[in-house]
Amino acid sequence: MARQGRSKSNGAQRRDRSEEVVKAAIKVFNEKGYASASIQDVADAVGVLKGSLYHYIESKEELLSRIFEASDRESFALMEESRKLDVSAVERLHWFARAWSLWYLENIERAAIYVNEWKHLTGARLKAVVKTRHEYEERVAEMIEAVKESGEASATLDVRYACYFILTAVNGLPTWYRRRGPDPAEQIAEVYADMIVAMVCHT
Repeated sequence: MARQGRSKSNGAQRRDRSEEVVKAAIKVFNEKGYASASIQDVADAVGVLKGSLYHYIESKEELLSRIFEASDRESFALMEESRKLDVSAVERLHWFARAWSLWYLENIERAAIYVNEWKHLTGARLKAVVKTRHEYEERVAEMIEAVKESGEASATLDVRYACYFILTAVNGLPTWYRRRGPDPAEQIAEVYADMIVAMVCHT
């Protein structure tokens, strides 16, 4: 009984470094690419032995999956927040386009992984990501359709193409944005939102 008590005490005192491990994985995967990165690289970034890392994860793929899950939670939270706004359809689209672009810019390393590394997932994890990507398309399409129904967009606007345009524009941010660039993230996000709304309303 005494041994069990000590074990429980030691477990309670063990520092939970799960979040630190995920942050380290984001840094390593972004710098080296998921395929070239190793669990040892992540362990070195955290400052622990490789074996100790398995207290927090089962595999490198699980780390990648956690990055995707956290990103999806935050993106869908923005979508839900936009739905609750008491504004016009155009204003809702603008708000979301700005907020989502800003999320990408403020989390550019994680966004780059999300855009470029998803095909490394396998099995159920890959299926979940593909399903989520379709859900993104559906929700963005709903916002565009609402603008069209309000009369602010042309009746001939192809919602599907407009949706692809928006997703491609936002997903393209990691290809060129650098934190040390001349323009602040807030300004870029505002410009992106303006251009997205202009595309939808003037097409």
